[in-house]
Amino acid sequence: MTTTSPPPATPVATPHWAHRGSLLLHGGAVRTPQGTSSDVLIVDGRIAAVGEGLQTHGADQLVELGGAIVEPGYVDAHVHATGSGLTLIGLDLTDCASLAAALERIASAARSDGAAIIGHGWDETRWPERRPPTRAEIDRATGGALAYLSRIDVHSAVVSSALATAVPGLAELDGFSASGPLSRAAHHAVRDVAQARIGATLRERAQRAMRERAASVGIVMVQEMAGPTISSPEDLRALLQLSADEPGVIVLGYWGELAQAGGIERARSLGALGVAGDLFIDGSIGSRTACLRTPYADAPATAGALYLTADDVEQHITLATQAGVQAGFHVIGDAATDVVVEAFVSVARNVGEQRIRRLRHRIEHAEMLDDDHLARLAVLGVTASMQPVFDALWGSDGGMYERRLGRSRMRAMNRFAAVRAAGMPLAFGSDAPVTPLGPRPAIRAATEHHRSDQRLGQEDARIAHSVAGWRAVGIDDAGTITVGAPAHLAIWAPDAADDAPALRTIVHGRTVHDTGVLP
Repeated sequence: MTTTSPPPATPVATPHWAHRGSLLLHGGAVRTPQGTSSDVLIVDGRIAAVGEGLQTHGADQLVELGGAIVEPGYVDAHVHATGSGLTLIGLDLTDCASLAAALERIASAARSDGAAIIGHGWDETRWPERRPPTRAEIDRATGGALAYLSRIDVHSAVVSSALATAVPGLAELDGFSASGPLSRAAHHAVRDVAQARIGATLRERAQRAMRERAASVGIVMVQEMAGPTISSPEDLRALLQLSADEPGVIVLGYWGELAQAGGIERARSLGALGVAGDLFIDGSIGSRTACLRTPYADAPATAGALYLTADDVEQHITLATQAGVQAGFHVIGDAATDVVVEAFVSVARNVGEQRIRRLRHRIEHAEMLDDDHLARLAVLGVTASMQPVFDALWGSDGGMYERRLGRSRMRAMNRFAAVRAAGMPLAFGSDAPVTPLGPRPAIRAATEHHRSDQRLGQEDARIAHSVAGWRAVGIDDAGTITVGAPAHLAIWAPDAADDAPALRTIVHGRTVHDTGVLP
């Protein structure tokens, strides 16, 4: 297995709200790298002891676990915090079972004062009508209000006429449709206008909602994928400040902008870890904008979109590596993956493989990695940041992948076991709001992949959703219950279902979510 060298120290300070004092968790099933123990002692936000029958009288606080399971808290390696929060507190279309149901829900969200409507999550591939809403239908449902309704993959959207007319020159942009979903440049333009309608108050509510939901499902750290084409500097700055100021889930951010366009300087000014994350090489399978070697099975006139040139990608990796910061890309289609792999290999020839490995560069989604991709990226220590619930949603027989790509390509999607076997670092996330925050359902999805030979074992899937997420950002002392590690923990009822909330979530030794079940 290929290993990576440590990167420069990641600048993540212990927050002022970290717990001070001692806390003993007693009488549970504590999952450590060596096995299971009953007790864990936390002092000043770090694990001080793990064992059996630790003395209960010496701690400032005592929690009797009553057999509850204590495990390392989870990491979500790919989120969009504000979008996730807006979906949690606003118009969520992800569970609509039909076009008619979606239109009814949109209509119920319309306000008499004509306020802007921002919603997310429709997926026509799971509807009996097998088509997205038309603009005329959106206009009727919203009463003429400005409306932006993103598809589940957030790579296309349906909008109202009021929003379309608010974007000068929209009809001339690539991806424009007079009646149906907008994609590519047209989608980016309407999204910018819609996001400008989200004020600071609503944004803060959304970001808090995301952190609260993440903590409730046992997540202790999320990695925000920000950038000029997906969010804004103000959005990332506010999110990172919220994480620093208020107890809760840790937020670390990436800024997805080309280094040669000033991305490194902006990332540093914002406190981002690097110029990685959702720097789009291509789009998505569902919106038919992922860049493929051969056309889509259900749309033979297109093979998707390539948003960056090979020179763009190579220069970005080169400049980031020379500056000592992580580079990375959103990449899904096989043709787009060819571009990024060739670029990494070319840069490694020029600067040396060790410099590439040291920075732990990353690719997001990586849904169509073939054997050659895996072998070449593994040598360079590039992390694959993947989303198991994608397979659960779209990977089954007759699902969206098969309809868009045909059966042969569908069967080669999201190859978790192959990634791990190749020695490529593998970190799991949700891409929320594309799929919900929820590591335990994601772990189940990874262990129940539609292809049995691509399933991970339970422990490997847990590692991908915990330890590997810390390693992906260059933090090597977190993600396990060992002496000296930060106390980032999730506590579960022994018989908790995958969708049940954690009994308690602890970050830096401080409780950030508590159902009140434990004393």
